[in-house]
Amino acid sequence: MAGGRERKRKSSGPLGGGGFGRGGVEKGASSSMAPRRKSTAAAVPVLMVPDTDSLDCDICYLPLKPPIFQCAVGHVVCSVCGDKLKDAGACHVCGVAIAGGYRRCHAMERVVESVHAPCPHAPYGCDAVPAYHAREDHLRACPHAPCRCPGESCGFIGSTTALLGHFAAAHSWPCTTKGRVGETLSISLRDGFNFLLLANHAGDGDRRGDTAGTAPRLLFLLNVAQERLGRAISVFCIHPHVDTTADDTAGGVDEGPLPSMQCSLVFSRYGDGLCRCHYQTSDFEVGRTDLANGLPSRHGCLQFVVPNTVLGGRTPVKARIVIN
Repeated sequence: MAGGRERKRKSSGPLGGGGFGRGGVEKGASSSMAPRRKSTAAAVPVLMVPDTDSLDCDICYLPLKPPIFQCAVGHVVCSVCGDKLKDAGACHVCGVAIAGGYRRCHAMERVVESVHAPCPHAPYGCDAVPAYHAREDHLRACPHAPCRCPGESCGFIGSTTALLGHFAAAHSWPCTTKGRVGETLSISLRDGFNFLLLANHAGDGDRRGDTAGTAPRLLFLLNVAQERLGRAISVFCIHPHVDTTADDTAGGVDEGPLPSMQCSLVFSRYGDGLCRCHYQTSDFEVGRTDLANGLPSRHGCLQFVVPNTVLGGRTPVKARIVIN
């Protein structure tokens, strides 16, 4: 390359996944490719690509995806870089004249469409093998991305589904698994961690008839802490896709870019004693966390505080909750 330019190495490390050898890249057929004659190598299921830089744009270093362009020498660029440099008159890499701009490279397009990589979250249950250029898009939405257990000194990491089983088996924390987003539930909250697994029908207008077992589900953490004047209840959604660049003082909690969720929490008590009638309710935003930095700080979120004078020392706290 001209000027002794060195290729920038990606910080994401080698592609993960078992059974794919060094480099972890699998060769697969593209649905957009026309049928071709089988080669003598058709029986080989894995194609080794130790240096995945060869699948990246020579200018921005991002994974190549169709349409792809090249100069007369063969340096390939993505469509974005090709558009930016079409009036430059020369290849940005080698300096060779490119009158009329870079030319379409159909051969490289077939290559990048046929190279697939296993999802790095395969150890947590993901069996997707997206195209190499679509890997980052898949990671941003992969439902098997891991979260951490909030237990002190517990190093368990797994998908939200695996976490739920771990909570019950390893810690005996109470878990409510029957309910839907938008449905009012009566719950008994003991001191410490309590969990809700709710079926999420948001955006599935034609799936309202699905049972809680078949619809997408969301995992919520309700933490009940003893304070000087009462029980403080905080609510978080355990979700793997949060902004890791968020302020650390927020305890790893993120309010975007995922759609925000509202929680309505109601506590009431009627009877004898010092408090004959008590009713309180709060509506607030539900924070999201992957628990990567441990349990979120309660100082950065709304806490629903039930006074000791109302509880009379009784536990658990019986309340009604709806999340939507």
